[in-house]
Amino acid sequence: MLSLSVSATFATDKLSEDYLKNNKHFAIMNPIAESIAEHAIKSSLKKETGTNFKVKFTGYTLTSMKKGVFKELELTGKDVKVDEIVIPYVHLKSLSDYNYVDYTTNPIQFKSDMEYSYDMLLSEASLNKALENGNYKAVLNNINNLAYPMFQIKGVKTRIMNNKFYILTSYNFPIAPAPKDKVFVASSDFEVHNGKIKAVNVNLDSAYGKISLNKVANMLNLLNPLEFTMKLLESKECNVNIENVKIVDNNVQVNGKIFVKGE
Repeated sequence: MLSLSVSATFATDKLSEDYLKNNKHFAIMNPIAESIAEHAIKSSLKKETGTNFKVKFTGYTLTSMKKGVFKELELTGKDVKVDEIVIPYVHLKSLSDYNYVDYTTNPIQFKSDMEYSYDMLLSEASLNKALENGNYKAVLNNINNLAYPMFQIKGVKTRIMNNKFYILTSYNFPIAPAPKDKVFVASSDFEVHNGKIKAVNVNLDSAYGKISLNKVANMLNLLNPLEFTMKLLESKECNVNIENVKIVDNNVQVNGKIFVKGE
C-alpha cells in the first residue's frame, strides 16, 4: 500500500487544473515570478504592437508559471496597432481561472479552453483604415453585382461627429457615368443581434428624396464597416462574441467575450 501511495504521488500531474485549483501551494517566489512574467508579456506586446501595455499577471506555482500555466491575465493598452489599424483603447481580462499556453512552440499552442472579456474603442480613423483593406473591395463587389445596372459603389468612409455615426458612400452609374462620383450620406445607430452588429434608427438627408429607409438600412448592413472591422481584428485561434456597441466621446465602444479553444 505504501508503494502504491508513493507511485500515485509521483503520478500526480502538477500542471493539471484539478491539482492547481484544489491544493495549497508554497508561493513565496510567486510575486517575483509574476513580475518577471509581466515584464516578458509587456516586452512581447511592445514588439508586436508598439504599445506599452499595463499587465496584471497571477499564477499558481513557480513550476506551472514556467510552463505557461496561469490564473489571471489582464491587459490594458492605448493606441494599439493591429494590422495597420490603430485602436485607441483595449482592455482584456481573463474570465477562466485556469489558462495554459505553451509559449515554447511557434506558433504558440493553447493547451486549455480560455475565456476573456474585452472592451475596446474604435475611432473614425480606425474604421477608415480598416476599410482600405483589400477584403473590403470584395464586399463592395458583391453589392455592386446586386445593384447593377442601377448604381455602382466606388468607396465607403465613416464620420463620427457629435456622437453620431455617419456612413458616406460614393457611387456612380455604370451605364451612363457622371463626370464626378456622387456621395450618399446616411446616419445610423447600431445594435447587436445574435452577435452581429446591425444598423438601426437610420436617417437620410432630405436631399435624397423619398427613399425607403428599410432599403437603406439593408444596404448599410451589407456595407457595415463596424462588422467588417471586428472581423478583420478577429484571430483564427479565437471566437469573438460582440455583446454591446455604442458611441462614447466620438469613438465606437465595443465589448463582449473572446473564446479560445484549447488543443
